[in-house]
Amino acid sequence: MKNREEKKDTKKRGPWVVKPPGGPDPENLPPSITTDYTTPVATKDRAVYGENRLRENKTVGMSKVDPADIRPPQILLAQKLSDFSLMTDKAGAEAAIGQYFHTGKQEIYDTFECYCLFAAKTQYIDRRKPEEGKKDQYQVIGVMAEDETLFGMNFRSSAQFALSKLFTTVHSLNRPMYSIKCQIEAKELSGEKGNWFVPVIRIKEPETDPEKLLRLEEKAKAIDQRAEQITTEDLGDMEESLHQ
Repeated sequence: MKNREEKKDTKKRGPWVVKPPGGPDPENLPPSITTDYTTPVATKDRAVYGENRLRENKTVGMSKVDPADIRPPQILLAQKLSDFSLMTDKAGAEAAIGQYFHTGKQEIYDTFECYCLFAAKTQYIDRRKPEEGKKDQYQVIGVMAEDETLFGMNFRSSAQFALSKLFTTVHSLNRPMYSIKCQIEAKELSGEKGNWFVPVIRIKEPETDPEKLLRLEEKAKAIDQRAEQITTEDLGDMEESLHQ
């Protein structure tokens, strides 16, 4: 007896992938209704609402918000005395000592790439030791290289010197700071106070994409115009930021 070949289903179907048990037949539904319970598929009658659209519309409903009230999220370097309950990612994992934590994205990094748009030497008072008075720090605002979203960092005590190489490169190349991609890592130091970590800035290649440079320039100039206001604020009240 000859083996029967399975009859292939050649009937054209819509974008639906799964028909739930006991649910309606997706082939008999109007095109505006979907029973797709898996990955969305863009069709003529339905658009996929993805991350790009969300990013494009992030300011919708905020046209009357004062930009000065929008504070960039912080990137913190975890230290021995950090409150790790405040450094937990979306999966519930806590940052380890020497790792970076993005308070806005709730992500943990060993290293990350960015562009520094603004840096200012200011002063702060350590809330744990107010009797020591004002201390110097560098306030930095940058954007992540992957999506150009803003972040802030405070470079305090020995961490201030991490920026020196970037400042030198700016003058050596005759390029603005925002046009130089940086990779930020962490390095362990030791002294009388024990061990702690400081950031290390590695200079990557200068940016050459003209469209990206225009976007970075626009952001950098907008921040620089508010320099006086920014330098009178504390970009990060959390003492887990770079305080060693």
